[in-house]
Amino acid sequence: MRAAQARKTDPEVAAADMRAAGLEPLEPYVTSTNPWRCRCTTCGNEVAPTLMKIRTGGGCRFCASHGFDLIAPARVYVMQHHQHNAVKIGIGGTAGRNERVNHHRRSGWVLARDWHFATGVEAHAIEQAVLQHLREAGHGPHLNRETMPNGWTETFHADLVTATMLATLVETNIADLAGTVQPVPGRTILRPERWSVRSGTAASRRRPPANKAGRDQLPLF
Repeated sequence: MRAAQARKTDPEVAAADMRAAGLEPLEPYVTSTNPWRCRCTTCGNEVAPTLMKIRTGGGCRFCASHGFDLIAPARVYVMQHHQHNAVKIGIGGTAGRNERVNHHRRSGWVLARDWHFATGVEAHAIEQAVLQHLREAGHGPHLNRETMPNGWTETFHADLVTATMLATLVETNIADLAGTVQPVPGRTILRPERWSVRSGTAASRRRPPANKAGRDQLPLF
């Protein structure tokens, strides 16, 4: 209770901090660690950073000049770490500074499967839909910040959520979200005809039909 109270900020002060970063709040403030839906006053896109991230120098992900590029080609990936008995979903670019898969490989992670998208917006939409499903099903992070400084919140216990289950969720959400994500009013971002997929063992294999596993398998976890 004390920790939650410590994260509280006067709503007017919180909104002022967001506006100072060029973000107009679209919903009431909760706490500094809760994602807060805002509209970027520079590019017009909707984003949901936490107040804590904004106060440490963060801003609109679309306007950022560093980190994950929402405009460039990107991919959703599923990885496994056998020593930690963990699985992870994540997003990253396909080359250069945004290549997160190779970064995780150096820490012992093994690529199980990945899906390539025309832009980071598409990859981000799929990742967030999968994470929301898992959290609503009661699955919290398996690893902590000390074990994995970058990306620990997207890790899950492999005995409870397998790599196959993650892949099924990705495929299902690709089918569900195709043509529906609109970060800018009137502009459809998801373009399934430009998607491709590669697995960790067969990089050139084409993606099988989306949603092959079927929605009826999702209650497995």
